[in-house]
Amino acid sequence: MNKLKIEIWGVYPPPIGGISAYCKKLTDALHGMDETITLKNFADSRSVCDYVKDVRSHVWEFFKLPFRKRLIIHLQLCNVWFLTALYFTGWRHEIVITLHNRKLLLLKGWKERMVRRLLLRARAIIFNDPQFVELLSGKYGIDESVMTVLPTYIPPTDAEKRGLPADIENFCRNHKYTLSTNAHSLLRNAWGDVYGFDQIIGMMDILVNRKGLDVGLIFMFATKGDGVYFDECVERINILGLKDRFLLVVGSDANGFEIWERTDVFVRATMSDMEGISVKEALQYGTPVVASDVCTRPVEAVLYKRGDVEDLSEKCYSLLVSGVRIDDYRPETDVPERIMSIYNDIKTN
Repeated sequence: MNKLKIEIWGVYPPPIGGISAYCKKLTDALHGMDETITLKNFADSRSVCDYVKDVRSHVWEFFKLPFRKRLIIHLQLCNVWFLTALYFTGWRHEIVITLHNRKLLLLKGWKERMVRRLLLRARAIIFNDPQFVELLSGKYGIDESVMTVLPTYIPPTDAEKRGLPADIENFCRNHKYTLSTNAHSLLRNAWGDVYGFDQIIGMMDILVNRKGLDVGLIFMFATKGDGVYFDECVERINILGLKDRFLLVVGSDANGFEIWERTDVFVRATMSDMEGISVKEALQYGTPVVASDVCTRPVEAVLYKRGDVEDLSEKCYSLLVSGVRIDDYRPETDVPERIMSIYNDIKTN
């Protein structure tokens, strides 16, 4: 078999977010099958793992690509800058791309044209929502034969548990009910508030001030993102008298799945999504989920109409007072093996 070296280009925690956690778990699993597989870490963090190579200069990493031996590059970072740079410098390499969100559907003009060129060159494109196949092929003219629908979820194990930080545990104890949610960073685009912080605040206003529930909400952020908007949201929380009902945590290295397990309901109020790794983490650990209807979700999740705060509030309220837990969710566990199969097919063809 062709001895092409495989590099995963992504991010490694901290901070812990959906993509960084996936990159870590995927690399760990694949390296166990083939010890030559490495992760190029484009995050600001510095790893302590010998098969994770920290990238000191993004520009230099792309500049030297034309001079490197032929590789399989599995890209996990699909912003326009990375895709454009890889198009111009990665022409001698085999490209695999995993799409973690639907942002490419918003592109227009030169950005759309540049991304199309790289996508048409890719040997495989992986994403986790079957609804996205028709959307992507329609916008970019991609042959469906190179597209693979595959979960970007590798289940955590009990062995990874480290216990909750004291502030989170105390917050849960101080409220009869607790909700949890997360975001990589606050972001507003053509879809609006992408992670639905505005909806979350509106929901808490209804649950606390209208329905009189003793409920708190833990919101985990990998990074703050739009700082101006973050401050506006905090001000709105204070105006509504909800300051003590929110625990906003930025940049923590706590395991998200342990937090979702500790709370009564997990909320995914996104305006756009592809899967929501945290949704599956919550379900795996028994916590019911209320999520927006913007993409294909696990059948165990309770869906609400995107952007409808009243619908979101009612469904969270019903789950909270019922005390229901999930005990029959069984995620797929063979994702690394199926990705290795994709690499092997490229090597032999």
